[in-house]
Amino acid sequence: MMDEIGESVVISPTGRRLLRFRKTIHAKIAKTSALCFTWICLGLYSEVLGPTLPTLMHNTRSDYEHIGMALSTRAIGLLFGSLFGGILSDRFKGLRGVFIMSSLIVGAISTIIVPWCSDIIALTLVLFIAGVSHGFLTTNGNPLLASVWEAKAAGPFSLMHSGYGMGAAIAPLLIKPFTLPSVPKNDTTITSDTPTGINATNNNTAKDLVLVDAVVPYSIISGIIFSCVAYFLCIICIDQPTFILTTKRDKEKITSSSSTASPLPDKKLHEKSSINLSKLYKRFHSFCLRTSRSVTKTKILVICCTFVTFFTVVGNERVFGKFMFTYALYGPVRLSTSDGYLINLIYWVCFCSARIITFFIALYISENIVLITLAFGTLLSSIGLIVLPHTKFWFFLCTTLFSLFKSPLFPATLGCINNASEISGFLVIIVNFGSSSGATLLQYTAGNLIQTHGQFVFPYLVMGTACLLVITACILIIGLKHIGSRFRRVSNISSESMGDTIDNNNNINSSPLQTKTIAPTLPRTSAIIPKSFNVEEKLFNVDLNNNESNKL
Repeated sequence: MMDEIGESVVISPTGRRLLRFRKTIHAKIAKTSALCFTWICLGLYSEVLGPTLPTLMHNTRSDYEHIGMALSTRAIGLLFGSLFGGILSDRFKGLRGVFIMSSLIVGAISTIIVPWCSDIIALTLVLFIAGVSHGFLTTNGNPLLASVWEAKAAGPFSLMHSGYGMGAAIAPLLIKPFTLPSVPKNDTTITSDTPTGINATNNNTAKDLVLVDAVVPYSIISGIIFSCVAYFLCIICIDQPTFILTTKRDKEKITSSSSTASPLPDKKLHEKSSINLSKLYKRFHSFCLRTSRSVTKTKILVICCTFVTFFTVVGNERVFGKFMFTYALYGPVRLSTSDGYLINLIYWVCFCSARIITFFIALYISENIVLITLAFGTLLSSIGLIVLPHTKFWFFLCTTLFSLFKSPLFPATLGCINNASEISGFLVIIVNFGSSSGATLLQYTAGNLIQTHGQFVFPYLVMGTACLLVITACILIIGLKHIGSRFRRVSNISSESMGDTIDNNNNINSSPLQTKTIAPTLPRTSAIIPKSFNVEEKLFNVDLNNNESNKL
């Protein structure tokens, strides 16, 4: 233990002891652990909305259609956060950790505000901000992990994204102790505090409402997110201990120079600002030109396949995760409140476990085989929700299988794409754009259909998106097969260059004329020439003297 601590402590040139990662594997493990903790927090404040959905509908006096619109707005916020986060992630790669911490802080603050929203408009605005932080986080976290592990990133992707399921599994455990006494659903007197949307469903049998005192669990989740920010800050300080010192010195230099410098006149300031605007315009124009020139058919194929695949993957996941709890309580299965929390817990525990298992499977099996197996497993389990009897046993079984097959689809798809193209900030923008589009459209559609036709349409929505998922997964695999592995391309190029250099060396060594001409090197000749000239001059002078003496 002391040896490990000693390896991580380095004495700086100034004499102070600074914590540093001496081995690269230590830094990789530390960054991966911080990102896993980040995804746990992401799962906490994203999926806590599912068990508290009836409570949020009760607090805002809304129905399924309105709450589906609010959840869709969160997905729109994810799109905007992905756009800005992806641009900043590619522009400032060294600040990805800082961007992740800032997005976590925004997510923690929005989590505290959610249970206090008494209006659907306020809730929609807060969920939009939470979606922005979600998108900003993922566009920096995924490229950071890909840059850490590079060609071996398929397994760590599954491990990191398993944290999302772990956080989502912890959420119902935090919610259950704060469940309030049941409110009768068949109460005909609808007051201002009664959730009219839940009463408006087409279920004729009575069912008690499951309401929660959401302030305390949401505050606990916010505290966990702030602890993740502190842990991430520690990792950044250990990984880059001189970063803070250098930034302080730069700031001191800037402040000292600005204090000693004389102020510029207003005209010069105006001219300087106009010059800066023109420079910004030129840079933006050149960036657009470079982007348009660099876009190839291969990149267009990767972008289209990525968008369509994540549209279905995340759309299917959001519909099931958000509306499963209400379907279990108010749908044909009619589970009790405790069973509803239990099935929600089982779903997310299997969600997390499946991604951890896929982490080890991806080390030995091809990513394409893993992806197509998961897609067909998701389809078959969703069909089971419709075909099999609506009993507790079959619902638990189908939900568990659906979670085991559905969960690893997101990281497995990223692993397949990473094999053919680099996971950059721009590509994560496409991932989040497809994810937010699928989540927005499908969640709004699910809320609208459930409000209009009842809970029985839920498994049909899940099966329809699973069918689309199988089709898009097949298209993605075929497209990536056409592109080929980028790591093999690099290895082939390097092997060809090595072969060319070896052939050139063999040709040089096999030619006798070239060896004779190349044998005297320039430094030696330059060092010998002056001496040889002096010796020849002396010998020449001696010969002349001898000839003259002989003549005499």
